[in-house]
Amino acid sequence: MAIRSGTKTVTTAGTRVQLSSTFAQCSEVVVTAYQANTGVIAIGDINVVAASGSERGLTINAAQTEYLHNINLSSIYIDSTVNGEGVSWVATSEM
Repeated sequence: MAIRSGTKTVTTAGTRVQLSSTFAQCSEVVVTAYQANTGVIAIGDINVVAASGSERGLTINAAQTEYLHNINLSSIYIDSTVNGEGVSWVATSEM
């Protein structure tokens, strides 16, 4: 089993960013919002939106975790409602 991990910060709220450019099919990806976040993080595909009232994707608050299964790491994007907030992540895949 291979394990990858990282962090991703949304510099400008409302501008989605790719979680990782690494093309890897993963058994599981665990995404946790930074504990210090004050806004909402949305997790989804390239169309993800975190803006209140227009949310698209899974939304999590500070220190919350979301589990994604059988997904390509490079297909995951995040957005935030506050500049400079983000997530940490861990991905596992079969070798």
